[in-house]
Amino acid sequence: MSIRDSIPRVRVAGYVQRDQSVLLVRHEKGDHSYWLLPGGGVEYGESLEEALVREFSEEVSLDVEIGPLLFVNDSIAPDGSRHMIQLAFRVDIDENAVVELGIDERVVEARFVPWEEIQQLVLRPDLRTEIGELIQNTDEANLNYLGRRWLE
Repeated sequence: MSIRDSIPRVRVAGYVQRDQSVLLVRHEKGDHSYWLLPGGGVEYGESLEEALVREFSEEVSLDVEIGPLLFVNDSIAPDGSRHMIQLAFRVDIDENAVVELGIDERVVEARFVPWEEIQQLVLRPDLRTEIGELIQNTDEANLNYLGRRWLE
């Protein structure tokens, strides 16, 4: 294992809500398809905000305004092969903005998904509880550390 493989990956994610729907992206990797909040890895020398602005541009071609930090979670593979730390921020977009796929080839779909549908999706990490709480509570959320969120 190289030094790089032994360091957790830092990922930023953005939470955008319209009515009772949340902006999600669908990734495909091999035979796997799953949904997640838009975002991605932080590059060396890049601030969390810069990374999130870049990732939204790459994944969904949107300009964003970064809001408060909502939660932090770990995703650690049971065999220890992967470790990701995710920081999720509230993100604002223009109310008339149209979501379009960007240049990230892993993203095959992006759209506002109604809460009822989110409950049925393969979501990574599994943030159904937190998304449900955010949808129900439009006030600023308290910062929470969610612990491990790896699901096979």
